[in-house]
Amino acid sequence: MCCRKEFSVKITKIDIMQVHTRKPTWRPVICRIFTDAGIYGDGEAALTYCVGAPAAVGMLRDLAKRLIGKDPLDTEVIWDHCYRDTFWGQNAGPVHFAAMSCLDIALWDIKGKFFGVPVYKLLGGKRRDSL
Repeated sequence: MCCRKEFSVKITKIDIMQVHTRKPTWRPVICRIFTDAGIYGDGEAALTYCVGAPAAVGMLRDLAKRLIGKDPLDTEVIWDHCYRDTFWGQNAGPVHFAAMSCLDIALWDIKGKFFGVPVYKLLGGKRRDSL
């Protein structure tokens, strides 16, 4: 018989960075979510071209405040919170969804590290050997 171990992990800090490159039209926006368990996860917003990057940074800052203290393993709960409980969430458009995606990627990164498996295992398994 297997015993179930209870665990509690909390988000303690979220760093948001706009990377400056040699190409003025390429400005990646990334985040790193830190937990009290010493695990962190990285994500990227998909608005890196031209004028979209600063908008993604602003939206990430607004959403990040809402995640402090939450359990990063509750990816669906957090996604719903960012989507349903925010003014811009439902039918928002690319800026809001890029920020949500960035946070979601980082949360899945944490989840994979926490359970010690590749994220594709958590999502149902590897489908291809190569792309």
